[in-house]
Amino acid sequence: MSDAECYDRLGYPDRTFETEILPCDPSSSISFREGRTGSNGSSGGASASTASGREPLRHARPEIGSTTTQESLATAAQHLQRGQAVAFPTETVYGLAASALDQSAASKIYAAKKRPADNPLIVHVSDLDMLERLLPDDYRPGPVYAALMQQFWPGALTFLFPVSMQRPKVPSVITCGQPSVAVRMPSHPIARALIALSGLPLAAPSANASGRPSPTTAAHVMRDLGGELDAEALSKAGFTAQEGQPLGRLKYILDGGPSDVGLESTVVDGISTPGELRVLRPGGITVEQISDVLRQAGLLRIGEGGGEDPQAVRLRVYGKDLARSAEQESNPTTPGMKYRHYSPTARVVMLLPSRLLAAAFEGEGDKGETSNRSAAARQVVDSLEAPTSARQARTFPEIVEAQIAKTGLARSDRGGVDGTRQEPVRIGIMMSNDSDLARWVHRASSRASQPEAPSSDAQPAVHPHLLPPLTFSTLAGVEVQPFDLGPTERGEVYAQRMFDGLRTLDEGPLVRGPRCDLIFVEALHDDGVGLAVMNRLKKASSESVVVDC
Repeated sequence: MSDAECYDRLGYPDRTFETEILPCDPSSSISFREGRTGSNGSSGGASASTASGREPLRHARPEIGSTTTQESLATAAQHLQRGQAVAFPTETVYGLAASALDQSAASKIYAAKKRPADNPLIVHVSDLDMLERLLPDDYRPGPVYAALMQQFWPGALTFLFPVSMQRPKVPSVITCGQPSVAVRMPSHPIARALIALSGLPLAAPSANASGRPSPTTAAHVMRDLGGELDAEALSKAGFTAQEGQPLGRLKYILDGGPSDVGLESTVVDGISTPGELRVLRPGGITVEQISDVLRQAGLLRIGEGGGEDPQAVRLRVYGKDLARSAEQESNPTTPGMKYRHYSPTARVVMLLPSRLLAAAFEGEGDKGETSNRSAAARQVVDSLEAPTSARQARTFPEIVEAQIAKTGLARSDRGGVDGTRQEPVRIGIMMSNDSDLARWVHRASSRASQPEAPSSDAQPAVHPHLLPPLTFSTLAGVEVQPFDLGPTERGEVYAQRMFDGLRTLDEGPLVRGPRCDLIFVEALHDDGVGLAVMNRLKKASSESVVVDC
């Protein structure tokens, strides 16, 4: 191998990149048809449209309508085949991908993200044939997995599959030495087409710097891995980058627009404990959806009884009706179990409305596995520093003042030579636009008496979900910037906007503008997608505060 070829295979930190965004045409469709593809790229055999209901396909062949998209995908696929990493869109969040068959390539993911080496990766496949090439020769998925794959693949559901420890088909850097590998088939057409065109199963965690909020746009990835974050770190340390020296941790980012789901995939384990299907990480597919599919298939065991099928399973949720395990979290089998995640630079405080607290206590006697009570709220109560004082009635300005004092953001912190503050303390608040909490905040505001939903042309050059700033007569020198999480009854909208809101407020509500010093986020009931939302929010939050509304 020549010196040029060796250099071409180097990744971060041995090499940095001038990161490029590869455009994809959002107006042009990508479809998939059944058809075996040979090693020379030609397709063979009869083809059948995915519209016939035959998903998941055995041999998925993409048909790409846009030349722009086709060229961008070809560039990214070739880069992957050379052992490099590429960021790409999925329906959940943006992922940082490299070949799951190449130890060196997959290691570049850890380096680029600065990800802990004991945090396993999820492998993404384009079809069932690619899945089977990853599994032990004598393994066949049982009826529970088959029913769920038929319903949710391609989609936001990840399965744990066994790995042959004697003859593993994926390198240990993917599994972190665990006897299982996590695999999913994404539904985003650009993601799936990239996998199919590269011919490689792709290991891909979220494409953010480790610990930060997951990215839901190409701009978020560019911010974390394209050099901006590292340039800032150098500046804070008193250094500047050399003239013309690129700082990107990867070469290419495929831009497929905003992610639809906005939360990582749900991860299920049906191989570790006989008779159980465990939800290890809630995500884009809800526990209720999984339960419904298993019930309809006669594969859901309830209580001490069982379904008619002897292979029926009890559905359990880690951290809810399945106790957390220090041993499992110290040796995680899937991402999101061990480390603090999803945290912006600003301090995040979760606001828990008292109605959720009341629902939590009312549900204490309900032990059903599919209970609609708020287990997440009960966990929040357990984590409160002073539960008795937390129940005292306080106004939003009083809570803000307490958090400003706790964070050390005294009014003179940014003052001039005479100690007077030159800029306000900026507070972000992410909340539903029609909730009791939103009305409670607006009642205390000196600007408006009712929440405002964003108009279609409101601040189009800034961000579509930012609302006009609020001021409070009792909070001198404080500006509050609301971020709209959508209607109360639309948990999927909240989920799609949550990471975007954390990043927008943390990185500057205005383009290149001032950042928020504190971010308050309204808690969500943990029904449906709310379980995944609360899982992420608890990991991002430094503290939880009960509010009287």
